[in-house]
Amino acid sequence: MAKKGGVQQLQADISTDEEFEKFLQRSGLLVLDIYSEWCGPCLGMVGSLRKIKLELGGDNLQLAICKAGSISYLERFNKKSEPTWMFVTNGKAINIMFGTDVPKLVAIITKMLQSTMAKEFHQCYEITELQPIELEQQEVTNKALRLAESIELEECKRKRLEHLKSVTDCIMQNLPDIGITVFGPQVNREMFKKLSEPADPLKIQCKDRKVFPITPSDFTTVNFAAENPLASDVIEQLYDKELLMCFWKVDEALGSPPNILRQYAHELTKDTIKPPDEFNEEEITVQPIIVPLEIMVQMKRKGSEKEAEILRVDELNVNMEEDKGEVEIEAAEDPYDVKLENTKNYKNVRIPPIWVPSDQRTHAALIYTYFRGQTTAFLPPDPDPEPPHIVMTFDAYKKKDLDILLESWQEEIPLYGFFTSDNPQTAVFIANSVEKYNAKPYVPTDKIVLKVNKVKTQTLPVLMAYGPNYVSANSVIGHEEACQFFPDSYKSALQEEAELHAVKPEKPKKLKKNKKGADAENTRKVDVGLSEEEALQESDEAAKTTPEEGASTTSSGEDSCESRPPTADGNNSFTDRGSGVTTK
Repeated sequence: MAKKGGVQQLQADISTDEEFEKFLQRSGLLVLDIYSEWCGPCLGMVGSLRKIKLELGGDNLQLAICKAGSISYLERFNKKSEPTWMFVTNGKAINIMFGTDVPKLVAIITKMLQSTMAKEFHQCYEITELQPIELEQQEVTNKALRLAESIELEECKRKRLEHLKSVTDCIMQNLPDIGITVFGPQVNREMFKKLSEPADPLKIQCKDRKVFPITPSDFTTVNFAAENPLASDVIEQLYDKELLMCFWKVDEALGSPPNILRQYAHELTKDTIKPPDEFNEEEITVQPIIVPLEIMVQMKRKGSEKEAEILRVDELNVNMEEDKGEVEIEAAEDPYDVKLENTKNYKNVRIPPIWVPSDQRTHAALIYTYFRGQTTAFLPPDPDPEPPHIVMTFDAYKKKDLDILLESWQEEIPLYGFFTSDNPQTAVFIANSVEKYNAKPYVPTDKIVLKVNKVKTQTLPVLMAYGPNYVSANSVIGHEEACQFFPDSYKSALQEEAELHAVKPEKPKKLKKNKKGADAENTRKVDVGLSEEEALQESDEAAKTTPEEGASTTSSGEDSCESRPPTADGNNSFTDRGSGVTTK
């Protein structure tokens, strides 16, 4: 924080609540220069403020610099890098301005001073209250956040569908003769023997069967490309219920799994006509092996609350006309009670006894979701998804404040580095740690760039309070920018240190051949008359003292340039600012 003698004479220096409250009691127009600790008050405005005070204001214009971090009334401005000017009279805020536009500031002070001296009416706000321009900024920010969330959600869906298509393609390729049947809650394990009767004629074999609880997320995966998905109201009735599922192998010569299993489902759900025999003179209709389940679901009418409100208004009008007779009042009240009783109705939901997808991809999705153990031979486990992330950039001089966060939040901030600018197309890499950057010549335009995971923690709000120069609009753009700043070849200081201390396995010593083709070691052993055991022991001791093959070090001991990320053009080149030499 800069505290010049001239500033203190012209402007009161306020850093506590007590000082702030006392200053607000002054008369005239109060102009508050609100600043954060790291950037200090706006010294560039001092000359203009002095001129206005001497020429126009005098005792009617009071100036102060206020440290937001230590004054509770100004907490919302703490750690913001944008200069803030608040105009106060009679203890109430009447205007606010952001930025360093000198002509604009002078114009506002002049206008506010004249209206204050003329005792004109001002729209007043509490010091802690958001003013209209702040509300507008907040709405713009919230709108941008909603747009970012929408874009991120669409990108997440796209990636998910892309992944599901990939894994189901793999399953269809490796298990072309496999299909799944899903039985309703009215079917249980004890019925399986009966369920197997139609399977033999169709030459299908149940290779696995299990009972699974149904969850919304699982069926979202199953139905991602289904041609005949279960109705949504049916699925809602299946949540948290356990369903029997069978893993069938079919004879491809007879048809595809969906077609064969749909024939199987038809055999289970059709009525069978038994012809007359010696015991029955007429045909007998035999019920299906499994039947649908009918459920009555209570539904609430849309708009019932509005209807009830209208009825209440009607009742009030009737009560105001009591002089028309009690009979009319009672007649008006009866429909109200009856209609409120009818604001809810019932809906019949029919749950099928068996569901067979009509497309092979949905069968593959069922295998992926419920029979994953059958795919271990060819389908690798799902990779851990990378959390959505954005890029945040700060002026390099804030490294001291950010260093503590970078150390304590390594999971939330997996990568960071110092660059010559925050433009990923032109930025030149400088250093991958605060320690290495401190050894370089400081340039005011340098930036520290952070890759920040968008997780539900305090990381983002805390970082935002430090006044970033740039924040990715959403995680989709953030991912693209992070790939440019931190390509696959980029290594953090921790990764470099881990590689440096990694133990390399010793390579076996190569045996040289003599001119006759025999091992030199054997020749030496024969020449000196050593026993085989003694020779092996001596060879082992020699191998321990032999340097590793291929090991090399630089005379300077500096980091290898391979740890530098490539530039934006994709070449593995970097510019060392200390020497000005570009290396490829």
